[in-house]
Amino acid sequence: MTNRIIDHDQDAGATSQRYHYTRVTEIHGHTVRARIQRGIYNNVNSGAVAEIRANGMSWSTLTAAGIDSWWYDTPKPSPDIDPAAVLGPLAEQLLCGAAEILASPPAMPTLSVHLYRAINGLLAISGGFTDEARIDPDDIAWAYAHGGALHIIEHPDGSVTFTKAHRDDCPFLTSAGARDCDDECDFPHPADTTHRSTS
Repeated sequence: MTNRIIDHDQDAGATSQRYHYTRVTEIHGHTVRARIQRGIYNNVNSGAVAEIRANGMSWSTLTAAGIDSWWYDTPKPSPDIDPAAVLGPLAEQLLCGAAEILASPPAMPTLSVHLYRAINGLLAISGGFTDEARIDPDDIAWAYAHGGALHIIEHPDGSVTFTKAHRDDCPFLTSAGARDCDDECDFPHPADTTHRSTS
C-alpha cells in the first residue's frame, strides 16, 4: 500500500527564544500534522510529534521523536532561522511514521469454518494431506514486503481464492473475482529489486 501524504497547510516562525514548524496533511483519509518546536533548552519548549485529528476538535499523538534524536543536530534559535528548511526533514520522518501506523492492516476477523477448511485444502494441495508448515517472522515480513497484499475471495460456487498477485484496485479484486485482471498488476521480482539496490 502506498503511504500517500497530501499536504494541506504549513506554518513556521522563529524568534531568538524558539522556532517552530507545523505541517498539516491528509494521510489515508485522516488529518495528520507534524508539529515541531525547538527552544533554547531541550527540556523546555522543545518537542516533535505527529498527531491525528481525533474527533474534528482535538489532536491525539500518533508518534513522536525523542529529543536526543534531533535537538542537538539543530541550530540554536534565531530570527534568521528558516524553520521549514531545518525542521522539514524531521516533519517528513514523523509523517511517514504516522502513515505506516495508519496503513497497518486492521485486526484479522475470526475465520469462518469455510475459510478454515479452505486453508486446510491449500496446505494439503501444496504439500500433501499430512503437510505441516511453520513460517518464521522473517518469512512473514518478507512476504508482506513483496508482491501485493493478501486478498481472500470467497466465490459463489464455494471455492476460495487466496492471492497476492493483484493491486488493490484491480478489476479482479474490486469485482470479487467476477471480472478478469486487467494485466496491469506488476510487482517487482524480489531478485530484481535486490539486484538493482546493490548495483
